[in-house]
Amino acid sequence: MANAINWFEIPATNLSRAKTFYTKVFSSEMAEQEIQGIQMAFFNAADNGVSGALCVGEGYEPSTKGTIPYLNGGDDL
Repeated sequence: MANAINWFEIPATNLSRAKTFYTKVFSSEMAEQEIQGIQMAFFNAADNGVSGALCVGEGYEPSTKGTIPYLNGGDDL
């Protein structure tokens, strides 16, 4: 197993705003797609790397009780 985690989903209420934030943090574009009624914007991953998506839709509600991803934005963040 290359990584202990292989996917993550970050709930959002405004996909455009969340996508703009993460695009600036990681200096990387995010592709969008709707899958089974869920709006998603996908993080880019290197070969065999961990990836995930921003998700807006039923069952996805940002809260302080959900998963907390820790992201390394680099020294200049």
